[in-house]
Amino acid sequence: MAKHLRLHNGLLMPSMGFGTLGLGGETKEAVKTAIETGYRLLETAPIYQNEPGIADAIEETIDRDQLFITSKIPPHIKTYDGALRIVKRILKHLRTDYLDALLINNPVPWGKEGEDFNKENLEVWRALEYLYDNDTVGVIGVSNFTEQDLKNIIDRGRIKPHINQLGIFVGHDLPALRDYCAENDIVIQGHSPLARGRVFKHSVLNETAKSLNVSPSKLAINFVHALGVAPVIRSAKPEHIKENFFKPFPLNEETLAKLHGINHDVRDYLPPGATRQL
Repeated sequence: MAKHLRLHNGLLMPSMGFGTLGLGGETKEAVKTAIETGYRLLETAPIYQNEPGIADAIEETIDRDQLFITSKIPPHIKTYDGALRIVKRILKHLRTDYLDALLINNPVPWGKEGEDFNKENLEVWRALEYLYDNDTVGVIGVSNFTEQDLKNIIDRGRIKPHINQLGIFVGHDLPALRDYCAENDIVIQGHSPLARGRVFKHSVLNETAKSLNVSPSKLAINFVHALGVAPVIRSAKPEHIKENFFKPFPLNEETLAKLHGINHDVRDYLPPGATRQL
């Protein structure tokens, strides 16, 4: 897979990223390790509460313009003015004057699943369009949006989303939604390509990795690459940060068929009522 993916406005996005959710006090050192390893896409959000640590890591390692930074509007913010206010805070905490990508984090606030927020999402989208027009952000997009959610933006907004960030991993590869995004030139950024380590419960994945003499994590991430998705990998452990950053290798039809044949979402253990993203 190419080192970068070209978005429909012509800009290039690194085809592998480093996510920072849940890093807490380890953020600075983890991000420094990621940058030194070669990651050039960093993914964050205000709800991660780690922006100052990311800013510290950048200032100690690399010029800002060498990075592609993705941030997200929190799910509970569903107004035009609220979106502009939070972006002002994001820029302040990251100590930068622009973002490479800005996404709407979720189509509905947490706990409001099943409710209609189409009107509110359009309000936030218009704020993103304003920021895009004024070069505060390089590309704009969404996260965890279904085909119906996307259609609301595509049909009623001025600018089509450049990115849809989705949970894509072995056993949960969302073929219909991927096809819809491809038809509309929307690149998928894949959060949780290892489902927070739970993909290793798949015996077929582990056995296939062993037969190919690669680690299960490398095979799982490479599978996401093979789908044309840009995986975003998260870890606080230096050895995992380094191991998961690798040059993609080709997967033959037999291997792909085995992995596509896994149709069990490893998150099915979640208790009734628990919130689950796409």
